[in-house]
Order: sequence, then C-alpha cells, then structure tokens
Amino acid sequence: MGIECPRCQTTNREIARFCARCGLSLDLGLDGSRRAGQVRHPRPVTVPDGCRLCGKAADLYYRSESSLGGQTLIATEGINVVIFNSGYPLREVVLEVRGEGDGGRELFSVERTLGELPQGKDVAVEIPSYELPAPLRTLTVTLLSAEFGWPE
Repeated sequence: MGIECPRCQTTNREIARFCARCGLSLDLGLDGSRRAGQVRHPRPVTVPDGCRLCGKAADLYYRSESSLGGQTLIATEGINVVIFNSGYPLREVVLEVRGEGDGGRELFSVERTLGELPQGKDVAVEIPSYELPAPLRTLTVTLLSAEFGWPE
C-alpha cells in the first residue's frame, strides 16, 4: 500500500516524501492532513514585507491597502485585501475575510473565492466602502478551502 498524491492521485511508495509524478510534498500539513493550502512548500517564495499569515494556511499571506491604492486615507474607504501565495499553486481558493471596529465589534464577514492563485503571485480582493459601516481596526483572513493547482 502506498501514499496517494492529493494533487495528481498517483500512488507513491510509503517512504516517499514527494510525489514521483508532480513533486508535491507528501508530508502531513499543519492540521495533519494533505489538503491544499495546508501542505508547506519545501522552498517557498520570499514573502513581501508587511504581509501576515492567513489563518489555517501554510503558505498564504495577506496585507490590506486602500482600494484607491496605497495606505488608507480615511477609515471608511474601500479596501483591497491582497493575498500572496508563497507555496504550491492553488485554485478554487475560498477565504473568509473579517473586519472588526472599535471594541472588537464585527463590521463584516464575507467569503471570497479566488479561481487561481499561482506561487509567487498575489491577488486582490476588494471590500467595497458600503460594506464598511464604521472605521476598520482589525482585519483577519482565514483559508476555508482550496484545491491544488499545477505548477506553471
């Protein structure tokens, strides 16, 4: 009996650390599984400054900026949440983006799906100003699910 690769379904030898067909790490991920977004890449891409780790993810990071570009100017303008992938290419990435205001009061909680998220690339998710009823103080991004993509 071998280890089945979660990306290409190739059966590998029990002792294999990487898939013989696609090269995916067969080590267990953060949560003890081999699910997409949970398996650390053996050579992740350098993460840009100012990024924070997405919750429940191995190699996904995020930062926020004004939807107008750059730093937020006023506290109620729309924001872009920029997701950066330093690990394995992913597709059908579902994220939960939550924002809190003063005193930890929840301002919004939305799910966003990204079609493709290649390694070393970032994708912006916009939170429009009408979803921000008050100034944003805290932002968190959590990986809900993803599928493995193929290397470019």
